Amino acid sequence: MKHLLPRLALLLLTLLWQCPLEVAAQHDAPLRVELTAAKDQDDYHFALADTNGALVLYDAGLISADTTRWVFIHYDTNLVKKSHFEISLPSQTDYVASHTDNGVIHLLMAKTLPKKDAPRTFVVSVDLRENRHTVLDLSSLESRELSGICTAGEQWVLFASNSKKDEIYFFDKQKNHLTLLNDIGDYKVQFCLPDTANHRWLLGLNPSIDGTPGHLFLYEQDWQSGEGTVIALPRALTDGTGLLLHTARAFVVNADTVLLAGTYNIASDKQVNNLHSGVFALVLSHQDMDTLMLYSFTALKNGSGKSSNINLQLQLGLSATDGEQFTISSEVYYPEYSYSYSYQGYYDDLRYGTSSPTAVFTGYRFVNAYVTTFDRHGNLLWDNYFLLDDISIMTLAPVLRLAYIGSDALLCYSRDNRIYSSLLNQGQTVEKPANISIETSNPREVVEYNKRTQIQRWYGDNFVASGYQYLRNRDRATKAKRYVFYLNKLIYQ
Repeated sequence: MKHLLPRLALLLLTLLWQCPLEVAAQHDAPLRVELTAAKDQDDYHFALADTNGALVLYDAGLISADTTRWVFIHYDTNLVKKSHFEISLPSQTDYVASHTDNGVIHLLMAKTLPKKDAPRTFVVSVDLRENRHTVLDLSSLESRELSGICTAGEQWVLFASNSKKDEIYFFDKQKNHLTLLNDIGDYKVQFCLPDTANHRWLLGLNPSIDGTPGHLFLYEQDWQSGEGTVIALPRALTDGTGLLLHTARAFVVNADTVLLAGTYNIASDKQVNNLHSGVFALVLSHQDMDTLMLYSFTALKNGSGKSSNINLQLQLGLSATDGEQFTISSEVYYPEYSYSYSYQGYYDDLRYGTSSPTAVFTGYRFVNAYVTTFDRHGNLLWDNYFLLDDISIMTLAPVLRLAYIGSDALLCYSRDNRIYSSLLNQGQTVEKPANISIETSNPREVVEYNKRTQIQRWYGDNFVASGYQYLRNRDRATKAKRYVFYLNKLIYQ
């Protein structure tokens, strides 16, 4: 029986054989980093760099009225501290996002406040292999809504986002040249894929009209010439009915082929925002497309089978591949509200007041996920209907994590202080679903509550659980409590 294991006992059998000197420096079980945080604050950020380790960063406070000190800590794969360095940045500079490319972590940092000042943008690039870093001032990028970064060598893409539209900035580091994609109307970004074999970016974009998504299209940008091309995707079914491609993820299959997989809706429902009828697959060879293949949710496992069409409110989640199987998840949810009532009017024995309900949003409740897997030709290999148990979050974000362990697909998600996982082969559960608790460094400590719990793949069969925990020591007085940011290393065995 294989499961995600947090305990040091089994992990040590492997690690002591391979690297006894490094493990000897690790005393706590499980392998874990804890950093004390200000109560209920989200002070820490981190990025993973495969076998090169992990990087944790945080704002250590003001040096002067206009300068703050950021601290960066490098941990090895046993979460043993290797080194740290500090960088001075303008005060009120915040971490935005990161991307790891060929062992180098690129950290997008931005100063957006106060609004009377011009925004400032920085990219801190950290090479954990060489133990060196650089800081690039990109303040010519004057955006207050930066949200992400994607890099491929000297070619970078930076994103800005608000509720109605996104912006894309292309940056050629070698030429020190920044351009804004601004000639195709408003859009929302679905994916950004570096196609290194063909020296281009492929971006999946939805036209956005006041925040309502339109039919998906591709935008290709050539790295060498800097020229962009709009690639239209099919808009009709074989029976002539209209089609709306909502969302997509992209996979580089080989030097000649890109596979697109996502969700669609039919024309009769396309005016209803965020409803999805099924999943699609489309093979792109350079700019030539094979037949669009559609798979209704009713035709998938646990589909109702009573209708040729159902519409689900869902978000497209994460993707994974083993090189032959290409998997996406579509996560079904609904918004939840609580209601309070206020009474108005005059009260006596004969007359009663009227009540007026007030709705208060309490989060997005996730129900299940459709996990669909395609081959390199876009044919459906297998699908699975995966239940998500009692998950509610305030902001929409991917819930289900996907990873391939050999040819088996590992599905896992976190809730509170536990991680739930299941292993599939060809869509069939090959091991009983399991769940484990996220252990603390002190077994006598009780986790009173958690924040921002998540799990990510690190390298090989190793994963990292992260988040914030409010801990209480059961052997001490009630005031013996602490609030920590943690990284826990897990191994799948």
